[in-house]
Amino acid sequence: MNDLKKITSMEFDSIVPVDDLCMTVGLVCSSQKKALRHYDFGDGRELTVNTARNEWAMKNPDCYGSASQLAERLGLANNGDFSKAFALVEQLYAEREKIPAIFSYTAISRPVWDFTDTCHPKDRELGRMMTRYGLSMDTVKLYTLEGSLPLVKGGKRERVLAMPVGEEADCFMAFNGKMFRQIGEGGISTVGQRRKDQICMVYENPLDLLTLMESATRNGAYPLMARRYHIIINGKRGLAEACKYLKANPDFLEVRCFMPENEFGIKAFAAINDAVKGTAIDRTDMYRGFGSLFAKHLPKVPETYRKWKSMRIEVEEKATRNVRQEPPKPRLDITPLLGGEKKAIIDRETGGLKL
Repeated sequence: MNDLKKITSMEFDSIVPVDDLCMTVGLVCSSQKKALRHYDFGDGRELTVNTARNEWAMKNPDCYGSASQLAERLGLANNGDFSKAFALVEQLYAEREKIPAIFSYTAISRPVWDFTDTCHPKDRELGRMMTRYGLSMDTVKLYTLEGSLPLVKGGKRERVLAMPVGEEADCFMAFNGKMFRQIGEGGISTVGQRRKDQICMVYENPLDLLTLMESATRNGAYPLMARRYHIIINGKRGLAEACKYLKANPDFLEVRCFMPENEFGIKAFAAINDAVKGTAIDRTDMYRGFGSLFAKHLPKVPETYRKWKSMRIEVEEKATRNVRQEPPKPRLDITPLLGGEKKAIIDRETGGLKL
């Protein structure tokens, strides 16, 4: 194998976080607390990652180590070469670069969807998807349901996550990892119970709520967030209803808005601010430059990988230039013609002088 393609254990550990390797191989994050993330293999085994130390640990049998040691344990290394594991991680990073800050809503709408096999989320593919978005299944299960929907095109079905919409039992906002789909009538989704002197949090879509609650749980602030009232406007469909609700409930201590950084987000905040007579609080300062609250907390491509990739490209380009370069032609010694030492001798046969 070309040495340029070989990845050593030291190189692998310096570039790849253990957390990213777990996501790469399809482990599902069950919960997280501060620097600890707990992963589920799906067969009863569990693994804990300490993101601050970039190390992992398992029970039964007790073992721990670095990213390269986990790759070896998972069968992704061969004779000290971690290029196979590294290639899989690079695919994960390529996917991350394409995750949008804001997901779109389908234009197709029907009064009633056949939302069957409804249950608490347990599908591992959905779990892997949410894990790659930085969310744990503890948070996902707390706020969403899982169901089966027919695809927009074709007769096949897909598993989706969904949040209830309004008071009706058969209305949901579903998410399949690529877009949101309305099931039944549109409207707002609400989380929490009304209390005295309560803060109201307003989001554009369910992912922003899940992201904020995940962050609160990880940092030990969940009890505080759970006492607040949360409203999801679900895009344009629920904006008017949200404004109507806030206008009719002036007893909120504060109304804090987490709208996306786009044209609709600006209009949505303006409408909500008008409904509460200019007292709404714009919290885009929490994620300015990222596009949305969801995007701010997405797992990022490590800077160490970006630097390594840039250096590797330079090395490969230099090696390619050296291979293509033609060997230099031999130089002719023309020193006597350029003013070097000259000697004159007599030509005995033809006569005259000869240099």
